[in-house]
Amino acid sequence: MKRLLIVLAVLLIPAALVAHDTWLIPAAFTTTPGAPVRVKLATGEAFPASETAVAPERVARFTLRTKSGVRPVEGFRVDGTFLVADVTPPEPGHAIVVAETKARAFELEPKVFNEYLREEELKTIMDARKAKGQWNAPGRERYRKIAKTILCVGETLDKGYEQPEGLWLEIVPAKSTCNLRWRDMLVVQVLFEGKPLPRVAVAAGYEGATGHEYPFWTRTNANGLAKFQFNKTGTWFIRTLHMVPAKDDPEADWQSAFSTLTLEVKP
Repeated sequence: MKRLLIVLAVLLIPAALVAHDTWLIPAAFTTTPGAPVRVKLATGEAFPASETAVAPERVARFTLRTKSGVRPVEGFRVDGTFLVADVTPPEPGHAIVVAETKARAFELEPKVFNEYLREEELKTIMDARKAKGQWNAPGRERYRKIAKTILCVGETLDKGYEQPEGLWLEIVPAKSTCNLRWRDMLVVQVLFEGKPLPRVAVAAGYEGATGHEYPFWTRTNANGLAKFQFNKTGTWFIRTLHMVPAKDDPEADWQSAFSTLTLEVKP
């Protein structure tokens, strides 16, 4: 990512934020029913720091799902470089918090866009640009950011963690994230428009992971599954990016989403 930032001209620096990850960071992953939890939406290169706050008007969805259903998260606001909200799970179980930004179009000059594709390992898009004669054309993309975290509220005997949220691009854990320990394995499934997404790059990291130097990189199998083993305690993220041709969009040739899941690994 450092190479990408160096290449960007001053007028293009705001567009560089496109390649940053966005995460939901709760003040505590474990809580009790009826207790408010401060959740921060962070955007940056060095997890879990935030370089800039998502503007409230850019939020397309901010929700809390518990066993009793889905409710909107209200009162989110900018606090320094974070967008923050207070969520209050009303009952025991897994409480899933989701934040999604509105899709936004941007344009990068050819070399910068091609380098971005290389760093994200989007070979199919690189090949498609070459096949369409677009390799030396500006990169026009419409992207959105999707972030999810799971709170553990009292006794977590339900399986709410395995229910998809209906997101364009989503990471779903195959087991509860509430009792993950050092050296545990976790299988996740990446869904695109509700269906398993094969052969997409998925990364994982922890505090101190910077740029695209993620500690773990892998690709999903034919069923959209990827597996990670946690070799460190603390807050972790799992992230993926998927890009497809845009349809009937005069401002973009490609549409994409960055999707993350944050969780805690205990000693």
